[in-house]
Amino acid sequence: MAVHIAQPRSPHDRECIYRFLYEIWSDEFSRTMEGMDHRRRLMKDPLDDTAYHFFAVDPSNRIRGCVRANIIQTAPLSEKLRTCLKTAELAELFGDDKICYVSRFAVSADSRGKTVASLLIGALYRFCMEKDVLIAISYCAPPLVAFYYQLGYRPYTDNFTIDAGIRIPIIHCVRDRGYLNEIQSPLARLCKSELDDRSAAAKKMLERFPTFRNPGFSRKQVHRMWARLAHEMSCDAAKEKQSLFDSLPPEELRIVEQRLSEITFSQGEYICRRGETEQWMGVLVYGSLGVEVYIKGAPRISSLISPGEPFGLIGSLGLGRRAANLVAIEDSQAFLFPSDFLERICRANTKLGFKLAKRLLKTMASRFSDLTEATSRHADVFADSEGATCTLAYQHSAGEDIRHRIESYRFESLIDREDELKRLITQATIGETMEFAALRNVGLRDATKVLDLGSGPGITSFLMAKRLPSATIIGVEPEDMLRHQAEAFIEKQGFGGRCRFLKGTGSQIPLTDGYVDFAYARFLFQHLPAPLEVLEEMMRVTAQGGTIVILDVDDRANIIHPVPNGWEELENRIFNAQSAAGGDRHIGRKLYGYMHTAGLRDVGVEPIPITSTALGRNAFFSIVYGFKRQVLQRVGLLDEKAVNFFITLEDLIRKPSTLAIATVFLTHGRVP
Repeated sequence: MAVHIAQPRSPHDRECIYRFLYEIWSDEFSRTMEGMDHRRRLMKDPLDDTAYHFFAVDPSNRIRGCVRANIIQTAPLSEKLRTCLKTAELAELFGDDKICYVSRFAVSADSRGKTVASLLIGALYRFCMEKDVLIAISYCAPPLVAFYYQLGYRPYTDNFTIDAGIRIPIIHCVRDRGYLNEIQSPLARLCKSELDDRSAAAKKMLERFPTFRNPGFSRKQVHRMWARLAHEMSCDAAKEKQSLFDSLPPEELRIVEQRLSEITFSQGEYICRRGETEQWMGVLVYGSLGVEVYIKGAPRISSLISPGEPFGLIGSLGLGRRAANLVAIEDSQAFLFPSDFLERICRANTKLGFKLAKRLLKTMASRFSDLTEATSRHADVFADSEGATCTLAYQHSAGEDIRHRIESYRFESLIDREDELKRLITQATIGETMEFAALRNVGLRDATKVLDLGSGPGITSFLMAKRLPSATIIGVEPEDMLRHQAEAFIEKQGFGGRCRFLKGTGSQIPLTDGYVDFAYARFLFQHLPAPLEVLEEMMRVTAQGGTIVILDVDDRANIIHPVPNGWEELENRIFNAQSAAGGDRHIGRKLYGYMHTAGLRDVGVEPIPITSTALGRNAFFSIVYGFKRQVLQRVGLLDEKAVNFFITLEDLIRKPSTLAIATVFLTHGRVP
């Protein structure tokens, strides 16, 4: 198959790339990510506007792969990426015009393992040379570490997590010809001698980043790691457990070494979480890892993984999702293998493959036994699943619980803020057309002052500014992190002159009486312990004759069919958890009465059904149940039963035959 590399020449070419990426991440991997447009089936984020794209095309003009590059100087990286990739520190060393951020590297399933990846990487490397780039940065999932190490990338700072799991920040000293030759990188031939920086960039990295290193990839380094593993397993305590590679002869060890790479974990770092589907496995070289499970809503370490023991998700043994959390008990180092590790071993040596499979199954049985013992050992500590009272290492203290009960939603208290931010963005954009049609019907007009109460990351304010070219939008948001995100986003979109964001709460809106013509609270009232007080404050800042609109949920109006066993029990648990924190998941039906009680006129309500077919099934689950999972996790009630149910529910909603509807209520009235 003849494939050539091209760059987009038209908006149509770019749209084809965005559509290809959507098919890879949404259809194949079932991921919901920032920039996904489920209605148009495109995947595009703000970085695309300043990116250089490269894509591989076959003779039939079908895209087989793509990658993009952004020069940091003009790249609108998210705050989390800037922090995790240390872009400010790197810019001090090299200049932000000398640093390239590489992302969206994807290859179609039928082209993996062929020449497509090599061609894309070659085009990207030539681009770096043409643009006088000194450093390329990116991050990758554990299964791809060996691939990137082979190209010349090296680890340089701490791992971090995103929605799909742990990610390893990696950096490429583009002109380090000596290192590329040493590891026999395929890029070495593209780095001419006159371009060689004689490891100058690598030396700067060593001075500034203590964790920058040549990874355990070369044959020499692999042998050193085997020696360390043998030393670690020599102690009496370790001998009680069988190493995955214990007593393997040298010829079998050589088979195992193929495509081997290493990774380090910091103490307390979560390596993977229950429910994740990424498949890769490893074996611990030194340190210790803990298998963390939830027993009656409380996190417990059921097993310890010692040097020589395997860990991870192994597709060969029929596992689809991770069964537990895995956390580093201390600073640790491990070998990594691909998810098809056993298949590769069997192709090279069938007897060795069966030997390792038997050891893996024995390890799994041992950990299951540990889990059973841990469950029975702690059973008498808990009264019941609804009332766990013990103090735990990973739970909030009583003081924190009281602080968080001021309102049932605190962005900074959520376990995975990046995940929640993506959910907020998707939630704000995916039903945009339907929502704004309803808002216009109840009085939203141009050339007015609009209050966006609880404005979050600013997406709703942006959509209003875009649709109302003469309106002024005032967002009020108590959380500094979200407010700063909103300010940066609005400024980038060019609406800074008409949108501003103030720090305030629903009960203390920092505006004078009658300041706005239209006040909107979107999915805010479900979190409020005193909804009437906030409604009266909205009336205070809204001019006479102005409109107040509240859009919110009512879980009792939701439908799942066929109904999974345990659905009502879970919904009740979520309701009780949010109620205990001052919220109300049944607020939707009550808003009509609240507006009458507050004295608004012409009160009306519009129930709006949101279906899984309209939103897309992945997006529906993420929006409707993503925050609910966070609610339980934050208060320590996301036990094994709840986790299993969320997994079952997600699989059920993905089925084309399942009917899933969430009804929201748009309630409105006029200020007398």
